[in-house]
Amino acid sequence: MIKDIFNQSVQNKNIVMFTTAVFFMSGILSYFNDCALPVTIIITVLLLVLHFKKYISFKYILLWAFIFYIGYFNAATRIKDTDVLVKLAPADVVMTGRIVSIPTGNSPDKHKFFFKVSSINNEKIAGKTLVNVTDENKDFSNLNIGNTYKITGKLRLPFKASNPSQFDYGKYLRNFNTYTIVYAENSNCEKLDEKMGIKWAFLNELNKVRNSILSTHAKYLKSPYLEILGGIVFGDDAVAPPDYVKDSFKNSGLLHILAASGMNVAFIYGFWYFILRRLRAPVKFTIISGMVVVILYTLMTGLGASVVRAALMLLFVLAGKLIDRDSHSVSLLAFVASLMLLYNPAYINDVGFQLSFIVTFGLLTTANFVMAKIEKLKIPNWLAGAILVPIVAQFWVIPLQMFYFNTISTYSILANVSIIPFLSIISFGGFVSSVLAIITPIAKYVCFVFDIVLKYCLIVLVWISDFFSNLPYSMFETTHPSVLQVVLYYIILLIITLMFKTGFNKKTVITVCSLVTILALSTVSLGNHNLEIIAFDVQNADAFLIKTPKNKYFAIDTGKAGYNGGKTQAEVIILKYLKDRGIKELEGLIITHFDTDHSGGAADLINKLKINKIYINSTDNEGFTSNNIYKSIKDKQIDTVVVNDTNTMYQEDNLKMINLRPHGKTDNENSIITLLSYNDFQMLFMGDAGVEAFESIKASLPAERLEVLKVGHHGARGVVDESMVKTINPVVSLISTGRNTFGHPNKSTLDTLRNTDIYRTDYNNSIKISVNDKNYRLLTYDKNRHKYKVYKTY
Repeated sequence: MIKDIFNQSVQNKNIVMFTTAVFFMSGILSYFNDCALPVTIIITVLLLVLHFKKYISFKYILLWAFIFYIGYFNAATRIKDTDVLVKLAPADVVMTGRIVSIPTGNSPDKHKFFFKVSSINNEKIAGKTLVNVTDENKDFSNLNIGNTYKITGKLRLPFKASNPSQFDYGKYLRNFNTYTIVYAENSNCEKLDEKMGIKWAFLNELNKVRNSILSTHAKYLKSPYLEILGGIVFGDDAVAPPDYVKDSFKNSGLLHILAASGMNVAFIYGFWYFILRRLRAPVKFTIISGMVVVILYTLMTGLGASVVRAALMLLFVLAGKLIDRDSHSVSLLAFVASLMLLYNPAYINDVGFQLSFIVTFGLLTTANFVMAKIEKLKIPNWLAGAILVPIVAQFWVIPLQMFYFNTISTYSILANVSIIPFLSIISFGGFVSSVLAIITPIAKYVCFVFDIVLKYCLIVLVWISDFFSNLPYSMFETTHPSVLQVVLYYIILLIITLMFKTGFNKKTVITVCSLVTILALSTVSLGNHNLEIIAFDVQNADAFLIKTPKNKYFAIDTGKAGYNGGKTQAEVIILKYLKDRGIKELEGLIITHFDTDHSGGAADLINKLKINKIYINSTDNEGFTSNNIYKSIKDKQIDTVVVNDTNTMYQEDNLKMINLRPHGKTDNENSIITLLSYNDFQMLFMGDAGVEAFESIKASLPAERLEVLKVGHHGARGVVDESMVKTINPVVSLISTGRNTFGHPNKSTLDTLRNTDIYRTDYNNSIKISVNDKNYRLLTYDKNRHKYKVYKTY
């Protein structure tokens, strides 16, 4: 039976092309994940076994092995690890070059774009960087793709993931062959008079047209309706929607409509075809002109992965129509994916690329097979499709949504079904009005008329999103599934899809049930009974997470606030780590003091987690950060303890946590000090406190030596002296620090700690200490392999 299935498969063009694309992608993925050798061995053994079992012929072994190596070597030769600009960073630079992407902004006062550099500080240097521009006046009309500029700014390296679960911005930019970032003010971006080539002149004018159309719509549509229309018609880089709109659409499962997608391409060509056919235009003219419209629209949207995928598929289908050739849907999807990856192998890391192709594949397979089964029920195709498509799409997107966003939108299917008629009108009206608005004399009249109707559709769209978003349990936060769990899920879905086509039988049902059981069991976490302490790498700041043997969690400090209104380190590092592991509750949060590098992310933790008790050193600190924390505590009605003396905050079996208050003369020396004891292991967290504070609390410390000292104030001068080190006699000194202008850690401090094993987050990244009944291990985070590795066992 299995042999028959394989024989039928290799005779099916869709399956052969799809399998070929899978091997091509496997080669690319093996390069990006540094696992080419083991993947090559597995694939070779698998193909040889299938050949000797006479399931596939030798020609397919050669074909797929060859395709695998093409994928690997194409990625290896096209994607670089660095460029010449990396050697210059960090530096203040004056650079000239050309904007090579549409300037976009996630907030009204910030825009970013890729910049092809021709010179830096009057020296000819070729490279590419990402420029982040700020403007208090929120006017970026002077920036346009294709123009040449002289930009004065700060050249920096992007951050790389030095913590588990942290987004790796450096790796992300590598997908665009970019390895540096420049921060600049818009006033320091001087446009140069330099003649553009045909390509850049065309893209420049096209972007001007798009901006002009949006400006005309802005006269009649206000926020957030203008942003939503801009996103639906022109892509998510058109106008940045307000955060509350993003949150609403995210919770309702409608966030995808804020960005132009494959659906928009289909809508637009469909409307174009409908109108020209009603005007009795020749078929070939209708198709060719429609292809031109699709190409122009794709360029206007900024070439997002989903739009490019849909546009290429549609263009190939239409080209086939012109020469009377039919296309195989899955084959075409696989071919387009391979074509895009051949052009840019890094597309495979793009979330939009992955989501677009996986959903389209699901619709071409599962949706088609299920539709064939339910035709017997005599349900109208339009109704069956309207209901089935969102359901199938949701089933295919769930693993990736969990993998990247740790969420499941409970009412996504209902919300997507509800918006279809309104989204159709908005897409059609937005596109037609935008096309007509190109004609300047009638632009304002066209937009005025269309926007009267579009406004009410947009109002209903927002109402639907808010309705589903505000329902109970509209969004479930999930753990981070492993790659193997995602693959297993899709195998199960493919088998079920096959069952819809070939029929259900006892063996396949048993197989599916067995795989579902394995998948369910793989989600059960047994945990461990070790004491674990994680020092997050939050640069020159502090943030620690403690897991007790009974799996209770405590946090000590929360890192820095966001730069210039950006996200806090607590949100992008600590909360992401907790979400990936399904941790939604902290037994306690200790805020050692209110310096922003220790408490900057506290409000985020308070607002987004269940925290049973908070420990602070003052209730009358005056400052933006402290007032924000006080307000969050009051709003959440969390039990709060002001530490004024020695306080046993938690106990379980052989573990004890004690807070000590030094009552020093400065804020730093007033930091809450925490002693953690478990069996023979003891660790002292000093916050920003130093020798003065230690002298006032040393009488409360046990006589036994400390295993680990979390050095105060990032290793600054005066946080330790010989007497202190002799008293506590630590084995390990841990310093939480990063690039700074304060000279942390100070050389005298390092000299004083010379007889201890010194670990630093700026050198060792995130540091994890795992303590059991016999010993403790110190692990450091490997940026390349994205996991902790054992550094030393004590």
